[in-house]
Amino acid sequence: MGIFDLFGKKDSTQAQYMLKSEFHPFKMNAHHADSVDLEIQITNNLDKELLTSVVIQVPKPLGLDKSGFMQQREIRLGPVGAHETKDIKVQIYSGQRVPKGNYPVTIFTISHYRDYSYVLNEMRKKVELRVV
Repeated sequence: MGIFDLFGKKDSTQAQYMLKSEFHPFKMNAHHADSVDLEIQITNNLDKELLTSVVIQVPKPLGLDKSGFMQQREIRLGPVGAHETKDIKVQIYSGQRVPKGNYPVTIFTISHYRDYSYVLNEMRKKVELRVV
């Protein structure tokens, strides 16, 4: 161990969160007003409490509200205790102008320092939503 190993950022091999996600139903119908539930389960893997928020992003033809104008949504979970699990359910909507295809949905799990304006760490997961 050298003198420079004492200072600086340490790489941790353990992820802060374990993130599971599922769509119910698994697919959406094209060219119809339809919705699916995105169920997210977040588990804190660390031995300390973390101030946590979740950000969901969908591409342009889909929406996180019935009108289809909102493509990004932040959910503030508050402090998540050590090894605690939180469940979230978010609805994703489609309209008559949504063609067939696979659409990427991005889920960001963010840990904050003291306040939601300071980001401590971020974890990202991409899932595909099928429109048939």
